[in-house]
Amino acid sequence: MVANVYSLPNEILVNILSTFSTAELLPLTVVSHRFHAIILRILHFRLLVAASIPSRHLILECYHPTSRLYSPYAFCTYLGTDGLTAEYNGNRSIYEGCAVTERLGKLRRLYSRFQPQAQGEDALQALRSSEHTSGASVTDTNTVSAEEDNQSREQGQTNTVPVRRLVSLESGEEFSQLCIVVDLVKVKEGSGLLLSVTTVEDGVIRLWRDWLKERSKGDQDDEERLLWVGSAKHVGLKLRVREKKWNRNAPILVHRDEEPAVSYDVDIEEIWIRTIRLLMAVERSMQEQENYTNAVIVGAVRRANE
Repeated sequence: MVANVYSLPNEILVNILSTFSTAELLPLTVVSHRFHAIILRILHFRLLVAASIPSRHLILECYHPTSRLYSPYAFCTYLGTDGLTAEYNGNRSIYEGCAVTERLGKLRRLYSRFQPQAQGEDALQALRSSEHTSGASVTDTNTVSAEEDNQSREQGQTNTVPVRRLVSLESGEEFSQLCIVVDLVKVKEGSGLLLSVTTVEDGVIRLWRDWLKERSKGDQDDEERLLWVGSAKHVGLKLRVREKKWNRNAPILVHRDEEPAVSYDVDIEEIWIRTIRLLMAVERSMQEQENYTNAVIVGAVRRANE
């Protein structure tokens, strides 16, 4: 009697398929309904573990193309993955009322949310900007190192100093743009050395004059305040926009058909990352570290006192 793969119990199939990476598993979901169900369960619990990226850190770089060399990066704190729980079946499951064939699509649409934390001079500038609004006195910077970021995760604390970028549009200019780089890094314990750097996203967002003007009025929901990095919508930034008032003593001549020069403070409140993309980045990072066990990235994480 010749046995085939479908004669194996689910427990053995789970052990076999668990050795495959997520990128290798996804094409196998179309093999059969049984494979689809088993792979879906594997991916569900992988996402549950990977969403908070344990033992790794998420770093955001956000800069105007002209300020790449001196714009600081920001560590990001995990806020949660809406809808993803340990309940695979039952009332709290995200699949409740969902057909089996629709469940994988449900997983693909999950996003993990992170809060970027201002570092060093970036934090000081944000605090000074807040000082002009609130009248508070700024005496120190609110900075976060890799170790402090990890401690705040465990304690459920987050930094309240926003990552802020000044976006200015000259008269007649319709949009500005920001370069967005999101990296997953592994920091060597007890030092600032990087053991691995894996890019999650590298792209550009455009900030249109009309969009900034409308968002500065407030009262928008999360979806309206999201700007996506690329049409695939793997990574999005939830922004809060405030018009920056300038005191201009000299008159400014503007053509009647042109919009005047304007500036906005843009706070990056959250980063939304498609959870399955984050999982694949975590796996790539782990694989790179296994392949190059003695490698150290030339560079280091900047400390709060540097």
